[in-house]
Amino acid sequence: MIVLPEPGDVPMPLGEALRTRRSRYSYAPLAPDLLSTLLHNALGVQRHQESHVLGMAPNAGGLPSLRVHVVHDGEVYEYLRGPHDLVARGKSDLTGVFAQEEFARRAHTVIVLSGHLGPGLAKYGERHHRTVHLDAGVAVQNLYLVATALGLNGCAVAGFADAAVAALVGAPYPLALFVVGATPRNGHKNRP
Repeated sequence: MIVLPEPGDVPMPLGEALRTRRSRYSYAPLAPDLLSTLLHNALGVQRHQESHVLGMAPNAGGLPSLRVHVVHDGEVYEYLRGPHDLVARGKSDLTGVFAQEEFARRAHTVIVLSGHLGPGLAKYGERHHRTVHLDAGVAVQNLYLVATALGLNGCAVAGFADAAVAALVGAPYPLALFVVGATPRNGHKNRP
């Protein structure tokens, strides 16, 4: 288990983050303190209410509908938002994951959002197959806004091989990928 550094604050007002948010396609390695701040402020715990842990990204019924994995510099981790830790799950190989292989060559850090269907299916039945996608969309928007506020480059990716992602992180229902990294020193903003 990797205990993440204490997360920092988001230094940009929401309105500015909304106006300046862009998909960026060039990534430098991400420092642990920035990864910690991104994960906490986009996907971490906001508060506890009765028996629910409510997150920074709201979800249907306050139920745990998403699993979050982080592929970071050759390793796969699961993000545990409650203790704000990363648990090692194995080595990573991004070959064959992306529809655009350029992402695999450039990415140092990829956040994988997968559906955790059990609790939602028990409460909402088959409708939860839809609500889990809404939950993932909210999480991706949070990732974009927090990454922007931290001065990071990020891009949501829906073009991926489901089976390859599921095998990579050990979660059967991948919904979205978010490639993120520091802004390269040369500021180059190339497209995949």
